[in-house]
Amino acid sequence: IMNEPFEVNLEDVAVAYCGLEDDVSAKPPLQTRLLFQFYKWRTEMRLKHFYIPCIVFAILVVIGVVTTIIALNVLKNKPKIIKSRMDLREYRAITLKSNGLRMTLVSDANATESACAAAVSVGSFAEPDDLGGLAHFLEHMLFMGSNKYKEENYFEDLVQTVGNGYTNAYTTDELTDFYFSTRFKFSLIMDVFAQFFVSPLFDADALKREVIAVDSEWKREQSSNDWTSWAIMRELSNDKHPFHTFSTGSISTLN
Repeated sequence: IMNEPFEVNLEDVAVAYCGLEDDVSAKPPLQTRLLFQFYKWRTEMRLKHFYIPCIVFAILVVIGVVTTIIALNVLKNKPKIIKSRMDLREYRAITLKSNGLRMTLVSDANATESACAAAVSVGSFAEPDDLGGLAHFLEHMLFMGSNKYKEENYFEDLVQTVGNGYTNAYTTDELTDFYFSTRFKFSLIMDVFAQFFVSPLFDADALKREVIAVDSEWKREQSSNDWTSWAIMRELSNDKHPFHTFSTGSISTLN
């Protein structure tokens, strides 16, 4: 019985041990009292040893749950970059707090030049029906100076003559992409590039000239079999869909 303190009444055990069932008010011998106190102490210690691990375990579970929730939120907001095991470049995805711009930074120790591309999520599908080629035209206009760098074509000249690099842009149905590469003066060229999207100039004289430039590009494309095939697909498509519209632009659509 003494080896099972969780299942017996210790007072009953002590009384029975002393033969005091008929007179519980009698004082048991010292040996019995000490034995009783010992088993009472052992029972309390066992209870403590039982509760303490339970409390510690509960605390660890709570900490684990909170940590998991925080980690999931961090991973949810941090894009996962998947790359080949053979790719030695370093990647980092960030979002600028000031304007929400999402960026992917790439570091290549073996690169001989720096480069940048900016994708704007607006293309020819967003054009009004009566202004075919507007997105393409605006792509051209961003190269024609900004409030900070007013000189026309300054960016292209800077990339080619100072940076010994290359720049271009293109417009698709749902985005417009601008890009450049350079061997020198990356910080300066990057600042000029950023002004495309911060404060484009849209000078009135430049507007007229770029309408002619877009029209010339359209006339040049007419001799291309690829462009002709693309134009036929657009013409045969659903006339209610934006794919059906004329996206290159010309003097007649942009005048």
